[in-house]
Amino acid sequence: MKRLSMTLVAITCSTALSACAPATNSDLEQYMAEVQRTTVAGIPPLPELPELERVQYIGEQKRNPFEPKALRVAVRNSDTRTCPQPDLERVRAGLENFALDQLTFTGTLRSGNSGYTALVMSNDGRLHRVNRGDYIGPNYGRVSAVNPQQIDIREWVPTGDGCWQQRDAELRISISQRSF
Repeated sequence: MKRLSMTLVAITCSTALSACAPATNSDLEQYMAEVQRTTVAGIPPLPELPELERVQYIGEQKRNPFEPKALRVAVRNSDTRTCPQPDLERVRAGLENFALDQLTFTGTLRSGNSGYTALVMSNDGRLHRVNRGDYIGPNYGRVSAVNPQQIDIREWVPTGDGCWQQRDAELRISISQRSF
């Protein structure tokens, strides 16, 4: 019943609206004709482009700018045995694949007299145990000390002449973390 009354209301409304529509569109057609007659194109024509002069490349004896330039290799110290260096032949540990800023020091564990073991979270979500003497970071870093507040790391940095230089780095525990 309700559906029938809704249908009747819809038919009545559409009939009433169709009766209000004008029979022709003559006023609209008249307005469009007037606008087209009075409108002037406002875009000026494009200027004529001059013919470009062709220039021959006369630099055959010089380096081709479209080929890569050969790199100059710096002169290396021929006697690198006298320079301090890390052990480059050693198999790298898992935590050496992460930069220090990708690691988070989350806490420490202590078992007996063996000292502290640090808990380090890598950016891939894994938790790692780190002890004194372990390798960490991409710069051949080695853990020199672990305490409840920080991990001390000694890294090797190349100086550019074939030698290496050591520097100290650290991972600090965040304020929200604590030791167990």
